Amino acid sequence: MRYILMLMAVGTLLFLAYYDLIAGALGTVIVFGDLVLAPVSFSDHEYSRIVVFGFTLVGSLALLYGLQLSRPSEQAVALVALASAVGIVFSDNFLTLFIFWEMLTLSTAGLILLRKTPEALMAGLYFLSFHLAGGLIVLLGILLHYEVAQSFALTTPEAGLAFFIVGFGFKAAFLPFHLWVARGYPSANFPSSVILAGLTTKIGVYAIARILPPSEVIMYMGASMALAGVTMAMLQHNMRRLLSYHIISQVGYMVAGVGIATELATDGALLHVVNHMLYKALLFMSVGAVYYATKTEDLHDLTHQDSEEEEAKKQPVWKAMPIATIGGLVGALAIAGFPFFNGYVSKFLLKYAVYGIGPAETMLMIASIGTAASFSKLLGFGFFQAKAQIVSKLPLTSHLAIIGTAAFCIILGVYPQMISTLLPYASDVVHIYYLDAIWASVRLVVAGLLLFLNLSAILKKGIHLPPWVSVEYLIFNPLGKVLFKRFCQYGTSIDSSVDNFYMKTGRSMYEFCQYITTLDKSIDTAFEKSAEAGRSLAERTRYLDQALDEGYSKTGEAARRFADRSRKLDEAIDEGYARTGEAARNFADRSRRFDESIDSGYMKTGEAMRRMAEKPGESYEEREVKEGGPVRRRFSFNPVEWTTKNLNFDQLILALLLGGLLLVIFYTGRY
Repeated sequence: MRYILMLMAVGTLLFLAYYDLIAGALGTVIVFGDLVLAPVSFSDHEYSRIVVFGFTLVGSLALLYGLQLSRPSEQAVALVALASAVGIVFSDNFLTLFIFWEMLTLSTAGLILLRKTPEALMAGLYFLSFHLAGGLIVLLGILLHYEVAQSFALTTPEAGLAFFIVGFGFKAAFLPFHLWVARGYPSANFPSSVILAGLTTKIGVYAIARILPPSEVIMYMGASMALAGVTMAMLQHNMRRLLSYHIISQVGYMVAGVGIATELATDGALLHVVNHMLYKALLFMSVGAVYYATKTEDLHDLTHQDSEEEEAKKQPVWKAMPIATIGGLVGALAIAGFPFFNGYVSKFLLKYAVYGIGPAETMLMIASIGTAASFSKLLGFGFFQAKAQIVSKLPLTSHLAIIGTAAFCIILGVYPQMISTLLPYASDVVHIYYLDAIWASVRLVVAGLLLFLNLSAILKKGIHLPPWVSVEYLIFNPLGKVLFKRFCQYGTSIDSSVDNFYMKTGRSMYEFCQYITTLDKSIDTAFEKSAEAGRSLAERTRYLDQALDEGYSKTGEAARRFADRSRKLDEAIDEGYARTGEAARNFADRSRRFDESIDSGYMKTGEAMRRMAEKPGESYEEREVKEGGPVRRRFSFNPVEWTTKNLNFDQLILALLLGGLLLVIFYTGRY
């Protein structure tokens, strides 16, 4: 699954390189637009596309090379390093650039530290200290620029220019800040060295070209780097250290170009960035293949004569590893600027850009001769004259990466117009192959080859310089001693001041402690007296509590007796209520029966009176008229007339009710 994912990453990077090659402007992207100081934003720049093309193309080939050789952690950190480099190139403001600048520092240092050998740990920390120092200096320059410009826009600094030059110089391996290159790159695992060779110093060159103004100081710094780097490379017997010093030399060409900052020089420098990524990655791949197969990268070991028995086990490296040998040869011709290889194209532009600029032109020409000589040494001692016992075979994916990188070195040399659209000023790279230019390049390569042949015996034995012939011995060790001495002096002064402060503070604290002791004794005495009073109060409280308990007990007994009597009284009242209720129920029953008897009497009386009312008699007057004279009156009962005329019926009813009530009282009084 990891191989599949890494192959997908390789394919994605190749696609991005192709898209960058054919696409137009890439536009602007704002990620965190709500930040107070400046958003994390990215935009296309006329210098950015060609550099990103190199990062994505070489990054894909480097990941393919290490697919079966790198550790998973190294592959993950390599992806972070590539993303950080692309983030720097597309940064739209200083804060975004600084964030990815530090991410690149940490990830590239991680590629060295992940080897985990004592040498790698020391080299990684050395690498990290240099780059963190450079990052802090860049940050100081950014802050000074912001104080004046009140903006983090990525423009030429309005203040703090010296801080930007020095800070970018750490990343671009300016002299004397170049020491991390020769220590860091050879200490990493050899697949990680391929990634490192294509990223770190190129970012410094891009930052100088993008941000800093033209400067003769930068131009001469680049020429000095080219000459010093190739000189130190000639003296190396470790193949990766040789290549590391050549990185300093080749970056010197780029720095000289961006220091001149003409259109031709800028195009040549940025094109050399891409070409150098390719052929330097190819050289590290080929040298790494030799190290993987023979377990040594020392030129003396590869050319050392052992006993006949040991020599019988050895094989010529160029025969045992033909693909790695061809890759090394292509890379050497490309870096030497031989015609029809990609290095020729960018060096052609740079050569004409520095034409007539006095010492810089001469220094770069001498560096070109030294480059051819040093790579004649590498090919002669590392491949063609080398013999070693082959203990491992390089994986297929690594062979494919070597072949692909070598192919691009040739394609971009034969057909340079393929990337001419990425050049910011569209310099002519088509009409560069004419007789004088070809002869000038071949002449430098031949001169370097002749120089190697004259010095081969000395170089094979090795040239061991005395310890004092080094930048560390001449500059950093004295500077370190002076700084350490000053630090110790300041430290002693500060320590003395701290001691005096401690003495004064100690006396004050002693007096304060004495006062606290006296106060503490007074507090103890007060506590003892308070405790005695508290004990007396507690004893009296206990007596009072006992008396209250006894009173509560007696009161509770009386309350229980009262409750018993109340309960008995309540029972007697309940019994009386029950008897009274029973008598009331009996009275109610008898009243109900009496009421029913009265109702029955009323009903019967009413019935009789209705019958009487239905047959009334004739009146006295009617009988007189009927019989014709006075008639003797005879009593005839009319209930209505009788009731209203002869008797007060309401009084009768009331009398009956009173009589019934008296009867009930008399009847129930017997009980």
